[in-house]
Amino acid sequence: MLFVLIIPAMLVLAAALLHLALHARRRIRGGHRPRLASPKPLALVSVAALSSAFLVFSYAEGTYSPGLWGDKTCMFTMGVRAHPESSSLFPLSTVCSGMEIVPAWVNPTLVALTALAAATLVAVPVAYVVRRRTVSPRKATVGS
Repeated sequence: MLFVLIIPAMLVLAAALLHLALHARRRIRGGHRPRLASPKPLALVSVAALSSAFLVFSYAEGTYSPGLWGDKTCMFTMGVRAHPESSSLFPLSTVCSGMEIVPAWVNPTLVALTALAAATLVAVPVAYVVRRRTVSPRKATVGS
């Protein structure tokens, strides 16, 4: 079921990266530096990080999770036809013949991408408020 969402996640990632590139190009052509600290780029970075995390998880889960044929997973990764001794999805782990077959980079990458997505998603409203205050300062009232 997870694999049905891989192509849409790839399209979302590609669209977010394309929009980031177009935003930077538009800023450069306008004579400005590309800024990441504005709401739109922060939201795009959040979407890109979340879809990247989903794609990494889908790859690792599909490759290293036992699924229906656990003995095949151990056979393809270690060359030993045995059922995994243990497996879990969070953190992603599969142990075959006493050895962890999930690469060491998978779980830290998932945590880092998810943390980046969360941090930038929280920063979007903050950047919006800061932008509103700096772009349109309050006008002084007449007679006061």
